[in-house]
Amino acid sequence: MSNPDIRDFTRQELAGALIALGEKGSKIDKVFNCLYRKGAESFEALAGVPDGVKAKLAAKYGLAPAPALEKRVSALDKTVKLLFTFPDGAKAESVVLFNKKTVSACISSQSGCACGCVFCATGALGLKRDLKPHEILAQFAACRREAGRQPDSLVFMGMGEPFLNWANVKKSILLLSDNKGCNFPQTRITVSTVGVVPVIRELAASHLEIRLAVSLITADEKQRAELTPMSGKYSLKEIIGASRHYAERTKKTVFFEYILFDDLNDTPEHARKLLALIKDVPCKVNLIMYNPVPGGTAFTPGRFEKGKAFQDILVEAGIRTHMRREKGADIAAACGQLSGDAAR
Repeated sequence: MSNPDIRDFTRQELAGALIALGEKGSKIDKVFNCLYRKGAESFEALAGVPDGVKAKLAAKYGLAPAPALEKRVSALDKTVKLLFTFPDGAKAESVVLFNKKTVSACISSQSGCACGCVFCATGALGLKRDLKPHEILAQFAACRREAGRQPDSLVFMGMGEPFLNWANVKKSILLLSDNKGCNFPQTRITVSTVGVVPVIRELAASHLEIRLAVSLITADEKQRAELTPMSGKYSLKEIIGASRHYAERTKKTVFFEYILFDDLNDTPEHARKLLALIKDVPCKVNLIMYNPVPGGTAFTPGRFEKGKAFQDILVEAGIRTHMRREKGADIAAACGQLSGDAAR
């Protein structure tokens, strides 16, 4: 069994590890800074750290090699898709999206996904394994390099269900936001879930300042059961209840993601059903046109005119609603299209 990767430690955990090795706390920030701000890829590269400390760390802990990286760039909108292959062969994808004045990074929390949503390329893969904090941070570092600067926002909306790998995702958020490391504000991090109720409630009780996005997909319980197996574990009523609790406890807006499929869930009746479900939750709705999966399902993307009518019903009722413009579809980088396939 390999030694644990030292980059999976928060600064507090690293302090404990160094103290257990007989070292003083004064070396903690130096080691942490080398690992997370300077991106040291070996113990020898811990600049300014005494050789004796490097040797002790190397004897007990590991530093996994950087993942292999492949890149594709959209000819339509310059969106960048990055495919990571980790040393054990597990794959994950990240996306860098360039807007008029801002840059967003979308990263993965798992290789594959266990949720099995029938319209999603990642869901078709099944779960390969959870990603560790250092593997999540490797994606962030690569996205930052592609952006040429710190992204303006970071979303856990790539491959996987973040709340089914919450221990590792939470630790990666603590590492990303540590002011001695990446110093990325938690307020600019959004974590998206298909609706893992216990973790939504745990997040509400935590001190994390991240934002919550919930993929409702549709407001019809029976329809949702056909689209995502997760609904068999947590009903829409439970998910909305947990989201309401989160909003009340944190005083934050919940983002609800709704996917528009043509002639399936995009009628005025469906809009009113969604409104009835969320009307008392402080929220914003993101409407997402279904993105076809190459060689995949028989679903058809919603049409703009119907989507606009759907949006108008929600807006007239006082619900902030945005119709998201998807990017990177020509390189299979749009919502639901990530599959860890370099050829796409």
